[in-house]
Amino acid sequence: MLILLLALAFIFNRYKRRRTAIIFISGAILIFLICSTAYLPNYLAGRLESKYLPYPAATNFNDSERVLIHVLGSGYVLDKRLPPNAQIGWCALGRLAEAIRVHRMIKNSTIICSGYSSLGLETQAQVTKRAAIVLGVDSSQLETLNLPSTTQEEARELSAHYSKKSHVIIVTDAIHMPRAIKLFAAQGFNPIAAPTNYKINEGPVQEDIKWLPSFERIGLMNYVIHEYLGNLKATLQN
Repeated sequence: MLILLLALAFIFNRYKRRRTAIIFISGAILIFLICSTAYLPNYLAGRLESKYLPYPAATNFNDSERVLIHVLGSGYVLDKRLPPNAQIGWCALGRLAEAIRVHRMIKNSTIICSGYSSLGLETQAQVTKRAAIVLGVDSSQLETLNLPSTTQEEARELSAHYSKKSHVIIVTDAIHMPRAIKLFAAQGFNPIAAPTNYKINEGPVQEDIKWLPSFERIGLMNYVIHEYLGNLKATLQN
């Protein structure tokens, strides 16, 4: 959007429409300030992240009940120099760490790792499973879904391989959780949220930093827009 506004400003300025060019430049500056300072991105991200509390939820399971803990995929790299916990990246590692924490709280639980490979090599699900093993999870308590590439596909794959009456705990980024819960519910599950990787923290922050433009905030705004549009799409499809 910024590039488009600046391009229009250049075009109008070239054809001596300087007043119109100034309007487009002003719009570009305004959008840049809105997206690159903390206030609006933090507010919108905070609204998404606050919809679900951290696990444990107000749900108790009998020791005989099987519980599925589904760790949603988030990208990886096959670098054989690195241990598997480093190959899945920081985002995926945060999700896996939360899944392991929840797994240790629930006696009869299985961690489901998911994610495909676009190159026909080892899938993200398989690498995540190896990472869980090196972090102390018994391999018998780990299963994989190797085909899905999106959250919607992950929900469909889980539905295809497991009973919809299963107790399912979803582990993903807090900002992504509202959309994930909606997609899994659409497949007939009654999902429980275990959000992690919070982007908005409520600890002390210097007020002057909030005014400083940063590329990090632009990235957060991009993530927020992606999630709101994804939520809209999921709502329309259902």
